[in-house]
Amino acid sequence: MDTLSLISFFIAPALMVLMALLAFKIMDKASYKAYLSSYFLGILTVIPMIIALMVADNMNLIHERSIRRILLFSFFLVGFFAEFSKFLLLRFYFLPKEIFTKPADGILYLINISLGFVTVANVYFTFFWSDLLPIHAVNFTLPVANILFGIIMGFFLGMTKFRTNFVDSYTGLAAAIFFQGLYNFCLLSKDYLLLGIVALGTLIIAIILSSKAINTDLDSVV
Repeated sequence: MDTLSLISFFIAPALMVLMALLAFKIMDKASYKAYLSSYFLGILTVIPMIIALMVADNMNLIHERSIRRILLFSFFLVGFFAEFSKFLLLRFYFLPKEIFTKPADGILYLINISLGFVTVANVYFTFFWSDLLPIHAVNFTLPVANILFGIIMGFFLGMTKFRTNFVDSYTGLAAAIFFQGLYNFCLLSKDYLLLGIVALGTLIIAIILSSKAINTDLDSVV
């Protein structure tokens, strides 16, 4: 492990500390305690992905470079398991709590959950998948990428709290899996031009959804 990888391990925890300091100024005690716990519980969301990758690795389903196996790794073993575990934590543990008072809370909590996920995922990929992945590209893009995926899914889950249309939850989950899978595919195929295009598109979508969540009037949510 080199110095760059070691430095990258501190990106997600540092972003969490920064967000925690900002949240301390705007949240009451109960909400702040729950918000902090979302990061540490988010660490646990990496477990299903690691198990899926270990099983696939033991069955030799990954290391051969074929388009089918790249897609399997990108969209299912990482994309699906990473985002579905985050989805379950927010949708069924945090969302029912009274601490959720506005749609933007879904984004705040899912970003924190994603940072917990990245804290372990970055270390895991570095030690166990550096032969398959362009590890420095992974190290430094994984935190930002998962924040953007968190914004997208968090928006839809945040809206679910205040409207009866349950389809919002699964729209957010599907979108996050798609963008996560596309990001992984770009890294595995080392197509950095496509990665840049995907990153720009995801960033624009995340900004639009963040703005909409912040400016949403609860009286207009049905």
